[in-house]
Amino acid sequence: MSKPHKDKDLKNNIWIIDDGRVNSIDLSNITSEQVSGPVTDFRISEITRYMLNPEAIKLEEKVIGCKVHYKVPTAGMVKRFFNKLTFKKESSSNKEDAFTEDILSTSKLDPPSFEDDALNLHLIRINEQLRPFNPVQKKLSSLDRDSVSEITATCEDIGRNRYQINLQGSINDKINFILNSLTKKAKITIKKAYLLNGLFDFRGYPFDSFNTNKEYHLIRFSQNSETKYCVLTHDYKLDYWVDDNTLINYLHLLEQSIQTDPKLKEALNLCVKGKAKPLKLFFSKQSEQSYSEKHLPLVYRKMLITHSIAPNEMEIITDTLNSNQSIVFFNYVPTSGPGQQKLFTNISVMHDLKALESIKDRVPHVYSEIIKKTTDSDAGKLYLLDSMRGYQNV
Repeated sequence: MSKPHKDKDLKNNIWIIDDGRVNSIDLSNITSEQVSGPVTDFRISEITRYMLNPEAIKLEEKVIGCKVHYKVPTAGMVKRFFNKLTFKKESSSNKEDAFTEDILSTSKLDPPSFEDDALNLHLIRINEQLRPFNPVQKKLSSLDRDSVSEITATCEDIGRNRYQINLQGSINDKINFILNSLTKKAKITIKKAYLLNGLFDFRGYPFDSFNTNKEYHLIRFSQNSETKYCVLTHDYKLDYWVDDNTLINYLHLLEQSIQTDPKLKEALNLCVKGKAKPLKLFFSKQSEQSYSEKHLPLVYRKMLITHSIAPNEMEIITDTLNSNQSIVFFNYVPTSGPGQQKLFTNISVMHDLKALESIKDRVPHVYSEIIKKTTDSDAGKLYLLDSMRGYQNV
């Protein structure tokens, strides 16, 4: 596994975490409880510190509308309301939906971005003058605010994915926020970079300021028969505690993917150079597309050319390819060039060598070729099975 480079000319060389080493560091100033067993010290980069950080992140997102939750009438009124319906009664969850309303803007206009700043300003002023005539503006302005129990802002990212954002203040404050923010970039706060189920939001990290020479320390130790992690500064002072140990495996997997997949490294370096905006990083265990004898990854297609593999052996090999996968999805948007306004997704399919144990004796030449491509870390003995990149217009 690669170590962080110390050459300042290699400022843009992306790295995540090193192999770690046993360290005799005294943790008494970090925890008062007894530490048992060895203490492992992993050097980590700025990107890794961002991924693990439990602190909230401030972003700018496009507000396209809101979801209004109306006050639920009393039980008797609800019953009379549904009895009046001529169609079959809905489930209880759908009854609750009857008291919510999505109010969304259909405008596809983005802020003007012409080279002439005066023209941009002129168009923005015209748009502001037309705002009172926007159907969403009119609907919200005429809303019976006493009938509203809650209202959340509906945001849309560049990939057209929509989600709800909780707002602070009174109902009036929330409605006024949406009225003032509609179809514009609004400042929002998300809890942390790690969202859920292997998904990280990378929009809050300033990639263009990444410095490969800056490092932190991820410390692993045992306490009361439990493995714990914390992040320390470069001079070994407590930065924060890691509250979810499952995130550590993602770090090792990402490091191996970056070092073995040139496409992923290229995509991340575009972000570092300011030529692309990072969006999301997602980890999955299984690809939606299965490999078969007619659809093999490049590494195995090359072996078919240089090695004689019998049809029955190839069937055994393909069966192993669809298990023990670890997949890294990274999406980003180029800020210039022919890829501008396209949402790119880079997919790195990593495969665990243990999946090939069943064919080790049957096709030893294949196994020996693959083992040369394998790197080892806490995530396992992995090799790059496949690499893909696609895009959609946004």
